Amino acid sequence: MALLWPLMQEGSKGEDVKSVQYLLTQQGHPLVVDGLFGPLVKAAVEAFQAAHGLAADGIVGNQTWPQLIVQVAQGSTGDAVRAVQSQIHGRGDGGTIAVDGVFGPLTADAVGAFQQLLGLGVDRIVGPMTWNHLVNGYLTAPDPATAAQRVFQAWQQHSEPTALLDATPPAVAQLFMQTFSPADGWAFQGCEGAAGHTFCIWRRTNGTVLRLGVENAVEGPFFAVDMVEFT
Repeated sequence: MALLWPLMQEGSKGEDVKSVQYLLTQQGHPLVVDGLFGPLVKAAVEAFQAAHGLAADGIVGNQTWPQLIVQVAQGSTGDAVRAVQSQIHGRGDGGTIAVDGVFGPLTADAVGAFQQLLGLGVDRIVGPMTWNHLVNGYLTAPDPATAAQRVFQAWQQHSEPTALLDATPPAVAQLFMQTFSPADGWAFQGCEGAAGHTFCIWRRTNGTVLRLGVENAVEGPFFAVDMVEFT
């Protein structure tokens, strides 16, 4: 099954645009990395696409991302490594990962932790699947409450793929074994916890309680859920 990639085009902004800018620079089309997809970025994308036999429309989507990404691993250097480090840094790992373009042990450990959380093969190599999960916004919640709320909302919408953006696969499987019904009258009660582990609690009118556990892995991404409990 072909991977689906986010659409980046003129007017886009954010971490994925930074990745596009870093990767274009790595590929010989140097750009200022500011996270803003303006005319210069579009022109660089068009030049890259033309050089690789792609339709030169200036849009980075399913056809362009696979050509643009560069596999990196421990020992790699350069702007493709900076793109990976910036993605990880943007998930909260600002204390340990420097965006310096050197793929050392700390970057390798952070990549391995990211892969493990998402059920990917833990090889600490950033290849197509890991790149895809990075730029598709997996594990980007800025705090435990946001991670839990996103997973709960995905459960409300019966969207397991959306829940997987902010939770480990085993936790999502456990959550979706339960049936959600809006008529149950779920109400958010708040979050509590410390030392990297938080529980966010919902209660419904019949007294049933749902607890979504959220952890903070390697001083980096917040993710739900490590425990689901109905009482």
